[in-house]
Amino acid sequence: MKNINSYRKFVRNDHDPNNDGDYVLYWMQINRRFRYNYALEYAVALANKHGKSLLIYEGLSIDYPWSSDRFHTFIMEGMKENLDYAKEHNIPYYSFVEPKKDAGKGLFYELAEKASAVVSDEYPVFVVRQHNERVADKINVPYITIDSNGIIPIGVTDKAPYSAYLFRKTMQKHFKEGFTNPPKNNPLDDLVEKEYSLPKEFLEKYPAADSMLEDIPSAVESLDIDHSVPATDVIGTRAAALGKLGQFIGHALSDYEERNHPDKKKASGLSPWLHYGKISEYEIVRAVLEHQPEGWDLDQLTPNGGKNTGFFNGDDSIQSFLDEVITWREVGFHYAHHTENYDEFDSLPDWALKTMEEHKNDEREYVYSFEELEQSKTHDEIWNAAQNQLREEGIIHNYLRMLWGKKVIEWTPDHRTALAYLIELNNKYALDGRDPNSYSGIFWCFGRFDRAWQERPIFGKLRYMTSESTRKKVKLDEYLSTYGNQKALL
Repeated sequence: MKNINSYRKFVRNDHDPNNDGDYVLYWMQINRRFRYNYALEYAVALANKHGKSLLIYEGLSIDYPWSSDRFHTFIMEGMKENLDYAKEHNIPYYSFVEPKKDAGKGLFYELAEKASAVVSDEYPVFVVRQHNERVADKINVPYITIDSNGIIPIGVTDKAPYSAYLFRKTMQKHFKEGFTNPPKNNPLDDLVEKEYSLPKEFLEKYPAADSMLEDIPSAVESLDIDHSVPATDVIGTRAAALGKLGQFIGHALSDYEERNHPDKKKASGLSPWLHYGKISEYEIVRAVLEHQPEGWDLDQLTPNGGKNTGFFNGDDSIQSFLDEVITWREVGFHYAHHTENYDEFDSLPDWALKTMEEHKNDEREYVYSFEELEQSKTHDEIWNAAQNQLREEGIIHNYLRMLWGKKVIEWTPDHRTALAYLIELNNKYALDGRDPNSYSGIFWCFGRFDRAWQERPIFGKLRYMTSESTRKKVKLDEYLSTYGNQKALL
């Protein structure tokens, strides 16, 4: 039987290693961290096996979809942290921030040409998926991607999970083996050959980002990206991620079952750093499990056929959080991995497509343009507040994000338009957008991972949510005071 970590490896071409290459290249695309990183661990092992240096490359172009001050700043803050760490520990690390369009054209292929092999991150959505699908055929050395995304490798499943319930069965079957075969804390400790310097000619053509990272606001301001989406106060470093994790465990974990109340502030808030790979899911799960009641251990795991309680046992709040961070986060990764059109309307379940087709011409009481939604100009106080939070801070409270999506279905001319608007709003503003998990959240509003409910106008058999019931169910007076239109427009 294969070890579970063997399912993390994807060999994308059959080229032999170039024994004359100068180094093994690790292309850090999405999991932008040196710690607890299976891909970096594999790259180190490959370099040692072939007696090569390791070169870590982290880049940032200006023409990726939805590029803006918000995402550039977050990524560059993490790059600066990586650069400082690499200099302090003598790690061969090269970062490049494209100063103008096409300035980095050909850079990766020049690095690959001098490599013995290339290792990168396996990731099932957005530009990383596109890069991995096209790069392998354009280089003459092995191109290997490694899945460092979660506890359950995406290679374990052989088809897209239809529901969280079904995926939970897979999670329960493989969790213990996945968790007890973790990534190494610091794989670079094992690297034998640490000396390598890029040629002067290469650096003259593609200058390292060191100087740009010294003044990130000024550097970002000079770039041809969308300056209408400003940076937020959320810092894109691993240190900030670890601080957020500690804050969550210390002040919110024990009350996590109250997370649906915005005023309680019990959500973890870790999704931006998870999205950019500044912190690993393994670290989060391990830290949370350390707060199970005294005497708890992995022998108390109880597979229960996909139920959302009773597997981890111990503390109920810990059980709830782990189901969110493992089951609900990872089901989106597995779904996207097996579904080429994961971000398209036609990927929705047949029952959902059928009921929406039957109700596509239902009369809407309110119909808003994209611009009206973007600027929170609806009649709904709660929805406006959620959109204000997204636009200003790059996040939406988890529970309100579901309501946010459901109401757009009700206020647009048809379901396809609603989906297009939600993807655009989410990917333009959300720090955790363009992620398998955020696609899961949007498409859940249209029936993915859900079941048919009572039929009603516009929604058909899609699950229905109202602001009126939300107002009665959750505490959000403080939230509305903070993000309501009157406050937001001051």
